[in-house]
Amino acid sequence: MSSSPIGRWDTRADREDPLAEPLITTEDEPRGAAAAPTAAIAAVRRVVILAAGKGHRLQPLTAAQPKCLVEVNGQPLLPRALRALAAHGVTEAVIVIGHQGDLVRARVGARFAGVDVRYVEAPHYATTNNIRSLWDAREYLDEDILLVEADLIFDDGVIAALLEHPGSSAAVAPLQPALSGTVVRRDPRGCVASVVLGADQGVNFDPAGAFKTLNIYLLRKELLRDQLLPRLRRQIEAGRTQDYYESIFRDFVADGSVADLAAVDVSRSRWYEIDDHRDLEAAQFLFLDRDAQFDRIQQLYGSYWRYGFVDHSYLYNLHFPPPQMLEGFREDLREVITNYPVGQAELARLVADWTGVSADQLVVANGAAELIKILGNEFLGTLAIPTPSFNEYEQVIAPHQLNRMPLDSANFDLDVDAFAAFAIEREADTAVIVSPNNPTARSVSPADLLRAARRLEPHGCRLIVDESFVEFSRAGREGSVESMVETHPNLVVLKSMSKVFGVAGLRIGYLLSSDRELVQALRARMPIWNVNGMAEAFLRSVGRYRREFVKSCDQTGATCRELYDRLLALPGLEPIEPDANFILCKLGVAAPSGPLLARRLYVEHNMLIKDCAAKSMPEADRYVRIASRTAAENERLTRALATLL
Repeated sequence: MSSSPIGRWDTRADREDPLAEPLITTEDEPRGAAAAPTAAIAAVRRVVILAAGKGHRLQPLTAAQPKCLVEVNGQPLLPRALRALAAHGVTEAVIVIGHQGDLVRARVGARFAGVDVRYVEAPHYATTNNIRSLWDAREYLDEDILLVEADLIFDDGVIAALLEHPGSSAAVAPLQPALSGTVVRRDPRGCVASVVLGADQGVNFDPAGAFKTLNIYLLRKELLRDQLLPRLRRQIEAGRTQDYYESIFRDFVADGSVADLAAVDVSRSRWYEIDDHRDLEAAQFLFLDRDAQFDRIQQLYGSYWRYGFVDHSYLYNLHFPPPQMLEGFREDLREVITNYPVGQAELARLVADWTGVSADQLVVANGAAELIKILGNEFLGTLAIPTPSFNEYEQVIAPHQLNRMPLDSANFDLDVDAFAAFAIEREADTAVIVSPNNPTARSVSPADLLRAARRLEPHGCRLIVDESFVEFSRAGREGSVESMVETHPNLVVLKSMSKVFGVAGLRIGYLLSSDRELVQALRARMPIWNVNGMAEAFLRSVGRYRREFVKSCDQTGATCRELYDRLLALPGLEPIEPDANFILCKLGVAAPSGPLLARRLYVEHNMLIKDCAAKSMPEADRYVRIASRTAAENERLTRALATLL
């Protein structure tokens, strides 16, 4: 029953008022969680915890310990759950044990966190499912109980929310795409209208309006006596020990015997169900405090979609590929994954089909970063670059080989004549111009780029023009110099397809040059299979969607310019007019520093931007780079920034 951190909290981006009181919670203080039960509601003193399973999907962690003692950020699951339950009045825990049960007894003991602990052995745990574990604890189902599975981590706000209800209730949260397992639908009263087990969710299952169950229930004595125990007995006597106990809930809701089981939305609190290592990693992130999460994110370099925040840091096209293109990938997915991809010569032909250049002028790589690394390690002697710029170029060459020419901070426009003179004076064999530049989002015209190439050529200096964002510029493809490489032998064009095509996970980039010796030398440095099958499939099909691609780039650029207008209106922020899909902003004197603003935006508003403290520029920590997303997300971002500036 794997789950995703996106389903564990309400992000501001999904709420009508993203600037209201935060719903992101911490373990110590679950803000927005339900209050403790009032005196009018009967307290629940007993919890039944099912902890008998093997946890084979968590091997090798569960080879030497039971699943319920696996640690999340240094705390075992079961002791943590007992503390949360004790905080809301539970005084007795009945723990059903099986796999390595002696270790559970040793770790928890007869009393833990003020809770008296009883143990029930599940003799058939290795060959039965949780319905049998619940049956093994049947003698303890004679009063109100909380029923909890031991592979859960949760804030005590989950328990508080359940205890607000005088009747029986189930903890649920809105179903997210990555979640699996039992779901329910609610009626207008907020009660369970239907239960759908994971095995019953076929290809035609409609997830709209469904809620995922947490496997935490408040079950009152009457429901246990009149419904659960009799049905449980019949299931066991019929030999249906491979079922989940949720099948009983499904049946008594379906036949109308129970119409008032409340489905309590607990998504204001954190929770996670841990079945495998992916779940464990996600839970470890989720149950960090927000500052620690931010620090962790700085180490990831990607896969941000797994963590439930809004990414205004990375720079890519949100409007491409179109849905029909993605559906085509789905149809061929098995063959693409199980077969070898093509090699360099065929990859070059596929890129040539898109660009219209000669295939023998192309080198195709696992992202532009692979090409930059190879160039830096083997082909660059002395490099000249205007700064700030894309850090990868500065990091792949030794400091004594690197010559930086600072851009004028008034608008960060490049004087190409001054830069060419700088490169010649420093005897650079390679000069790099990124256009539009990262992080400034300022472009250099094709005429200026070609003039720079001509000035550098007699001095044996190659000009690399990085055009990774050119389609987002006002000039679009007309701003490219790709068609000019044949007549400018020292001109090299580098391109990250990942960004403008919105396929950063596929990692596709290429280098274009009329210098066939350079092309062949670079190809010789590439592994025979350096680009994966999904990237190849993309290159084979992208030509069918030229019109959609152009439209997506136009939309991206227009949305960014709207964001620029919004940012202009914010006091304490000085945005530079962009010609790409991102904006460089200088922070006013009274504003926080770039690193502090980025941290607070994440911690308080669940949004990520890029601080420029690591860029080669004066007052680097007074700048941030903001990627444009959808119009609605951009509006929420500017509102959040207004509260922080």
